[in-house]
Amino acid sequence: MDSNNIKIDGKLMAACVKAGAARLEKNEALINQLNVFPVPDGDTGSNMLTTLRGGLNAAKDTDNLGDYMSGLAMGMLFGARGNSGVIFSQIFSGIADKLKGKATATPAEMLEALENGSKVAYKSVVTPTEGTILTVAREGAEGFSGAGLDDIDIWDFFKIYIENIKEALEKTPDLLPILKSAGVVDSGGYGFVKFFEGFTQKAISSIEEDMEDSLIPASGISSKWLEDSAEDAFGFCTECIVTLNDGVGQIREEVVEYLESMGQSVVCVQRDNILKLHVHTLEPLKVLEKISGYGTFYNVKIENMDNMFGDRVEQEKAAEEKAAGSRDSDNSIENVARIMNEKHFEQVKEIHHGIGYIAVANGDGVIRSFRDFGCEIVLNGGQTMNTSVEEFVNAFKELNAEHMIVMPNNSNIEAAAIQAAKMFDENRVKILPTKSVAEGYFAMSMGITDRFSADEVYEQMKKGCEGVDTIWISKAIRDALVEGVECREGDYLALYGKTISASDPDRLETVKKVLAGIEDLEDKYVLLIFKGQMVPDDECEELQEYIEDTYDWIDVGIIDGGQDVYDYIIGVTG
Repeated sequence: MDSNNIKIDGKLMAACVKAGAARLEKNEALINQLNVFPVPDGDTGSNMLTTLRGGLNAAKDTDNLGDYMSGLAMGMLFGARGNSGVIFSQIFSGIADKLKGKATATPAEMLEALENGSKVAYKSVVTPTEGTILTVAREGAEGFSGAGLDDIDIWDFFKIYIENIKEALEKTPDLLPILKSAGVVDSGGYGFVKFFEGFTQKAISSIEEDMEDSLIPASGISSKWLEDSAEDAFGFCTECIVTLNDGVGQIREEVVEYLESMGQSVVCVQRDNILKLHVHTLEPLKVLEKISGYGTFYNVKIENMDNMFGDRVEQEKAAEEKAAGSRDSDNSIENVARIMNEKHFEQVKEIHHGIGYIAVANGDGVIRSFRDFGCEIVLNGGQTMNTSVEEFVNAFKELNAEHMIVMPNNSNIEAAAIQAAKMFDENRVKILPTKSVAEGYFAMSMGITDRFSADEVYEQMKKGCEGVDTIWISKAIRDALVEGVECREGDYLALYGKTISASDPDRLETVKKVLAGIEDLEDKYVLLIFKGQMVPDDECEELQEYIEDTYDWIDVGIIDGGQDVYDYIIGVTG
């Protein structure tokens, strides 16, 4: 990057945003560790990173700055997760609004855009709280007050901006008592700083690789502080995006009023015919039922914050014991987790006047993706680890919803699910015949609709998975010749449907071969990749670029699945 650049264009912005995403990813775990506001659930870094990745996937490859920012902002809105993610997306939405129609931007124009980003973010939060990412973004722009920008280049501008936001971040504990009591700075604000450090790290040599020391206390958050906060029931972090029906006008104020009556931490955004909302509530299904009257759900996420908090207590206490060299047999960690788990299921029983979802999946990322879609119970299982009838029955008892829809996600597991339903109550349990996690994922994406009867939702989900083709990539354990496809031990195999359709010593070449052999690929428009635990990130990114270049009509998504048997599980649908 040229340090003498006066303006920034779309290509340069794209490079900076990608560098910022890399910096954010590097600090994801630390940002999660800092999170105590609005609840100590420990996912701020993950939410901000997911939000940013949604923007990067949607952004156009263009020199035009306004066009690039428009795609980035809309992608971030659709990909936004959590309170922090929605606010992060709204900052960029406001920036994009000011840069609309501009091929490039000067420092003065960027400052105007950053100021607008702060204003839009504040408006999206029903009750803005100082000492958060909102404050950091606002004071970052306000720090230029009275400064002349006519003769400054773009990198000096961002260097000053970073100094401003760091200074604002350091003051967050003085503005928000919960931060001071926990001994940390605001996690969202910290993530914002890390992003902008990465944003310019290749252009500003004075930004070192690690700058955490002055901002982060060495001790972190104590489990004692977390346990002292454990008496409140946090409920369910509920989020959704709705495509509004024709004729529905500006409804944000009406929706906000309803959400405030149902919970806390309300964030609500309406852009044209898209409504995005976030609320912490004990009755998520009531919220969804109300919102369904305005349009069609694009996606839904319901996450139990009591479970997240219980996991956080357990993690922090385990870390403290390890650091102290403790080998005590005290079971207090298990007790906290058990109590939180029991509270979760008691709340689930209370709110489930409707439908509950159960899935079988393997891999932390795959499991997380089903939970994000609203699966209350995800059983850890799959190929080589088939879920038993007893496990299904226990899950039915725990969930105890009026109706339950089960996704076995494996043909070898379907029979056990059916038998468990017969033993429990066939009238309450419906088995969706999903043969892969890809089918289950697409089914869940269709599951929450504006019709809430179990039969109608089941049929909608069934339609969602019927058109999905699945590709599995794994290593051959012996030499074989199957249906004309020759493979040697150690080569990679591509299983398409029930047929071995390609083989190659190179994993990427195997994927390319199987895609080239799909006759109706021109009729498919979505491809989702679940990346296995043995696949490096750069290889998966190379695969994504290849598919986007070769099959440019297909939208490609990646989930870091972490599954252990198949290096790639790929779902394609039309």
